[in-house]
Amino acid sequence: MKKLLIGLLVLVVLVVIGLSYIGFMPVLSGLIAKQVDLGVKVDPTFVSAFESKYGTSSATGKVDLNVELSSQEVTSIFATWEARDKFFPLHNVQIRFNPDGTGEASGFLKVSTAVSLAKNLGYSDSDIEKGKKYVQFVAGDLPFYVKGKGGMNNNVLSIDPSTFQLGRVTVPDSITKPAASAVSDMIERRINQIGGADIKEADFKSGALKLVGTVPATIKY
Repeated sequence: MKKLLIGLLVLVVLVVIGLSYIGFMPVLSGLIAKQVDLGVKVDPTFVSAFESKYGTSSATGKVDLNVELSSQEVTSIFATWEARDKFFPLHNVQIRFNPDGTGEASGFLKVSTAVSLAKNLGYSDSDIEKGKKYVQFVAGDLPFYVKGKGGMNNNVLSIDPSTFQLGRVTVPDSITKPAASAVSDMIERRINQIGGADIKEADFKSGALKLVGTVPATIKY
């Protein structure tokens, strides 16, 4: 009986450690499943300066942009978006653009906001129920890491991830590709919700985000 109890205890410990390792147990996951640190820090002063510079709209309420943004600048924008948008599904996002034309992103996915976000984006109840089965065993925030290429031309978004990790698990291509399509759809829906935007060009081929287009002077969160 004693050996059986010890065996059960070891099994439980292994299961807990395993779930924590891939980010499924909220308490221990914070200790075991860590965010991939891309070494990019937030600079709040950049966002203030950026909004002051481009905050003047035309008669149509639009702002024309033709800018190049660094990894730190885009990371800072994400931090501001998180603070302002209650439906923003990510936390502590870091973005890094590399000289070879690839981009990397890491942070935490706020699973608790998934249903509210989906409803706010206009997904049907049946779509939401399908999505719930993928997060029913996940509690707390789930670390993610993605690397790949992408961009936007004439309002058409493309995402081509080469690596996608949730917790410590590398997600296979059979899931990554559909997930990329779903993320593209969510981003396009959110852009339309915040007032619309006309993006002529957006890419990070040069190691920085090149953005050309027209965006609303006031964003609705």
